[in-house]
Amino acid sequence: MNLLIQHISQNPKLPGLAIFLICIIALSIAFFVEYVVGIEPCILCLYQRIPYVAAGIFALFAIIAPAGGFTQQAALAGCAVAFMAGSGTAFYHFGVEEQWWAASCSGAQDLNMSLQDLKASIMSEPLKPCDQKDWVMLGLSITVYNTIGSLFLAIGSFTSLHIIRKLKEHSLNQ
Repeated sequence: MNLLIQHISQNPKLPGLAIFLICIIALSIAFFVEYVVGIEPCILCLYQRIPYVAAGIFALFAIIAPAGGFTQQAALAGCAVAFMAGSGTAFYHFGVEEQWWAASCSGAQDLNMSLQDLKASIMSEPLKPCDQKDWVMLGLSITVYNTIGSLFLAIGSFTSLHIIRKLKEHSLNQ
């Protein structure tokens, strides 16, 4: 922890830069898997990209804002909130994959539907059901890794924000 405090005190733009790079890498991997590997994302997979876009934008503000200023602090808080939302979305998707709860994109149909309702439902269904696991490593789907990674990034954003606030308080007291 002391090493992290030392690095951030020497370069207060480091948290924003790290978050921005992580967001670029995560989104690049998602696009690579979709367009190069050919794994089609479901709608919940696409929703899981939104927090990375939001955090990346907040991270840019953290980079260009004055060090320790309100804008930088607000941007890091925005990153943390975006990653918390991303973790919740990924966990929800994991629950859909495990059939803990149903989602409209899971492909399940109500047996009491009329023929017209069934036809309309089929026509409006996404091409890819959300309860299908395409990528599993060590028995866990990518949604689990995204849940854990997003939580880790939220904690890192909150920790960086806390360090920057303490550094600013320390510099004001001297």
